[in-house]
Amino acid sequence: MNIKAIADKIGLDWEEALEYYGGDIAMLKERLASFEADTSFPELKKAVEEKDEERIVKGAHRIKKASEKVGLNTLAKIAGELEEAKGLKEMPIFLELEAEYQKVVKALKEN
Repeated sequence: MNIKAIADKIGLDWEEALEYYGGDIAMLKERLASFEADTSFPELKKAVEEKDEERIVKGAHRIKKASEKVGLNTLAKIAGELEEAKGLKEMPIFLELEAEYQKVVKALKEN
């Protein structure tokens, strides 16, 4: 996986991510490789479908924290917005999050 090559495409702050892992590129690659499993996006999607606010907050928080740990700042920002959203605001933010999440996951799988 060539992280640096896809960093701009997926909104990854290369320098920040590398600093978080003390310059250990192998560790960063490992975290990115497990990103999809670590975030449990299907659980969040189900919570949104069921309009379960508590599970939405937990799922969004999980994605936000996992994204922050690998420098995916755009995804972390959107997940944070969903974490704070209530009621009618949830769906548009979720759709934005889903699109960004899918873009990231697709790019990670391709590399």
